[in-house]
Amino acid sequence: MKILERELGSIVFAENQTRTLPLPRNYAYRSIQLLLVANLTRTTTASTSAELPKDSPPAQLIKNIMIRANGRDVIKNYDMETLHRMNEIRWGVRPYIYSHGWAGGDNASEQTLEVHAQIDLAMWRAIRPIDTLLNSAGLATLELIITWGTGMDTMSDGWQAEDGAQVTVNSATLYVAAIESVGVPAGTRFMVNKEYMIRSQVNAESANHQIDLPVGNLYRSFILKTHSDGENTDDILPLPKMITVQAGTEVFKQRIGHFLQADNRLETENQVPERIGSGAALDHALQELTLEGYYLLEFVKDGRLTECLDTSQLSNLKLTLDVEKVGANNFIDVYPCELIAPPAESA
Repeated sequence: MKILERELGSIVFAENQTRTLPLPRNYAYRSIQLLLVANLTRTTTASTSAELPKDSPPAQLIKNIMIRANGRDVIKNYDMETLHRMNEIRWGVRPYIYSHGWAGGDNASEQTLEVHAQIDLAMWRAIRPIDTLLNSAGLATLELIITWGTGMDTMSDGWQAEDGAQVTVNSATLYVAAIESVGVPAGTRFMVNKEYMIRSQVNAESANHQIDLPVGNLYRSFILKTHSDGENTDDILPLPKMITVQAGTEVFKQRIGHFLQADNRLETENQVPERIGSGAALDHALQELTLEGYYLLEFVKDGRLTECLDTSQLSNLKLTLDVEKVGANNFIDVYPCELIAPPAESA
């Protein structure tokens, strides 16, 4: 198979609206690249503001990214802020971001910000990445569906509540490119690399906060994201709070959240010299930390997809967490990487 890299088009900002870009249906997708370029203006009547932007602005302008095939099969479904950080966890390097002009919370005029993210179809850190290519040949439709947010979405809830707080999107464009494999042998069948988000609200301190996970397919990994009042935080799972994945009495993962983050840093080779809250993770400090609010539960340690958690014979699968209530609105978002085997060939 040969590699084709090409630009697929662009999508212009439309506040709180959904826009669709039809994708070519010729070859097998390895990945789809996204580059968001935005020009924003921020104003407030507060003389100074201690409130900060959210993580990785202007990613919040894109509230949802969806890849949909045949008008009904959703293969990818997540937001750009989280995708940007999932790329960092999976590849060991943070994707491109240029957002220094958005640090702090004071007035900022016509700041050009850029952020990159990659939609992975080929399997990262796998011995055979091509096992999960998305072969578009034969699909009736294939679409990239973008749901836009607002300029205010780039700022923390506290900043939005300040007098005169306003963010104007002067312009924003999402550029889309792809890396594809050409010459897939006829009859080749791939697993579907499906990703989506399950959200659970934390309303009270609990040692038994449970989240039901779908069963029937394979799981490569789960990424957890904890956030409160619009800001990512470790405080929902402070030391020594526990994370457990189990089916009945069989336990697959049981880790202290803070300890797991430390292990994640080493395992995925992630260098995080700054906290998310320090100028929206734009300024470097003399410290080496973990990625705030993110936890990776990885099943495939050696790159072999045979190590995936097989739930085809399970009646249930639960994620149990020992949680703290931090603010008014506390959430745990679970991002499964679910692999769906191709249907068996008829005799």
